[in-house]
Amino acid sequence: MAITLKPQPAPIHALPYLPPELHLRIIEIIAECIPFSPTREQAYNSTDLATLCACSLVCKLWLNTARTRIWAGVQLSGRLRSMALIDLLEAYRFTCDSTTRCYGEDDGTDKARVHEKAISLATLSIPSFAGRVMHLSVRETRGNTWDPKWLNDALPYLAAHLEAVHSLEMERVTWEHLSSHSRYTCLASFRRTKELALRGCSFHTTADLCGFLAEFDKLEVLTLDRVHCLTSDAPRWYLDTWIDGKKCINPPSAALRVVGVRGAPMDTVLEWIMSGIEQRKGSGMGEAKITSVKLGGVGIMEAEVVGRFLKEVGEGLSELRVGFDQSFVERGDAFIDHINLERNSGLTELHVFGLVVPSPPPPDPSAQGEDEVRTSLTQLTSLLSPIRSSMEVLSLAMYPADIRAISTVDFDGMARVFEKQQWAGVEEVRVVISNRSECGLGRVVKQRLRRLDERGVLRVNVGFDEREVI
Repeated sequence: MAITLKPQPAPIHALPYLPPELHLRIIEIIAECIPFSPTREQAYNSTDLATLCACSLVCKLWLNTARTRIWAGVQLSGRLRSMALIDLLEAYRFTCDSTTRCYGEDDGTDKARVHEKAISLATLSIPSFAGRVMHLSVRETRGNTWDPKWLNDALPYLAAHLEAVHSLEMERVTWEHLSSHSRYTCLASFRRTKELALRGCSFHTTADLCGFLAEFDKLEVLTLDRVHCLTSDAPRWYLDTWIDGKKCINPPSAALRVVGVRGAPMDTVLEWIMSGIEQRKGSGMGEAKITSVKLGGVGIMEAEVVGRFLKEVGEGLSELRVGFDQSFVERGDAFIDHINLERNSGLTELHVFGLVVPSPPPPDPSAQGEDEVRTSLTQLTSLLSPIRSSMEVLSLAMYPADIRAISTVDFDGMARVFEKQQWAGVEEVRVVISNRSECGLGRVVKQRLRRLDERGVLRVNVGFDEREVI
């Protein structure tokens, strides 16, 4: 009897099972390399984002996990890309074809008028990514003031969709050039933002600036960099004025803990914050919660208000980053008369920028004996001396003209300060010297601060200082 053998299918080797925790960890490792907002300290690599996008195509589990970081930070700086993003966001809510119009505003304005060209929208079967956008950065394009601005058209749509944003960054935006509808939707949708950064923005008056900032009642981190105001109309008496039971300008958020100001009306902003702190103290709502202050370009005109502000913040301050202008070298005593860190008993980190050290005059060959060289940066020693807190980190950014200049710095006075008990537990004293033209600058610092070098806490860097005040 003949026996018929049926061909057996080749064995199928199933992929090994991996627990969900390993899937998540794979995506997390890739996602950690992608910053929300690229900076000098954490640069952006397009390869990492491309890899994460590839992970999102594996399965639904990987899609949902990868989306969290892919869309965590959105940066917009032009009309074409911004309107394409809005089309994508609108596709999750509306179904349109080439003959159907989408209306996005109450006045019946045709959505096609907002876009440079009408784009058909389709229904998408996956959930929207709008709720995953945590950081939004918008930068207005350059041009004439009368040119149409893409942000004026896009802001209402962005505010309507991106309701989960907790970090907002606006660059080169002139607030008064936006329509009333754009301004209203921006403040209404983003008012619960916890981090706000304004860079290169413009306001008509300082009262407008403070009024804008006061709308963000949950704000924790505030950064103002190169913010311009045409006129200053918010003196301290105006900030403290009440009309019909309300302040003329509302106080800042009670949750504010980080303040950074550079190239902005520093005196008005700090006075406004202090006014809010004093109001909460008077009503029994507690002390200030500010733990980090970053101030750049502090001149002699701002020294008095900066000193009062640091005093008002008090023992809650743990980190101070301050950049002085060139007048600190010439009139440093006037700075120290106003700025006293004795009351900041919780201070652990101090970073000082802008320490320009000019070269001393050449010796006079006709003079008998050695010329007396004037010691420089004694004001810095006076700034460090009153500190009563247990310091952990100190960094000094110096700009010496040459090796003769660095030799005049009051390192001996600083060394005596570092012998105090408050500096016994210091973990790092970093001196950054922004001058590569001459050799031996770092060696001079190590010789003058020998005790710190022997303790292993002194770090001397010679070269361009990539750190920023804010």
